[in-house]
Amino acid sequence: MGRLSGALMIVLLIWAVLATSVAVKYYSEYAQLSRACSSLSTKVILVNVGIDYGNGTVAWYNATPLPIGASVLTALVSVAKVEYKYGSYGAYVVSVNGVREQILSKTEGYSWMWYIYNASLGRYVLGPVAADKYVLANGDTILWKYQYWSFSGAG
Repeated sequence: MGRLSGALMIVLLIWAVLATSVAVKYYSEYAQLSRACSSLSTKVILVNVGIDYGNGTVAWYNATPLPIGASVLTALVSVAKVEYKYGSYGAYVVSVNGVREQILSKTEGYSWMWYIYNASLGRYVLGPVAADKYVLANGDTILWKYQYWSFSGAG
């Protein structure tokens, strides 16, 4: 019985040393990753990006990570296949995931427009500038809409 209990003690001692070594290794890796994540959180924002295709389909990409200083256009490009061109006011989105603008005449058509959620108003408001000009903040919610527009001939 003495040899068996002695062997069991040695096995338990070896197991305890190995388990402690593994725990220390994983704790060290956890601490290193934790420091890296905390450093990263000062360089990243999370935004919600919606794409309304105008046919009842709306896709949401919530908590989309973006670098600080990212624009509305950057957010869209990070979640969708986008075609855009630059004009005198900035970037203009022509197509999102294959859905292209349609200019029906000089006064009407379907285009991509972006909106930002205004919490104090409790609704979405049309973006005030071109998508590449608006810098996002952490927690912003933007919605891209494919929608009909028209201009009357008044004036």
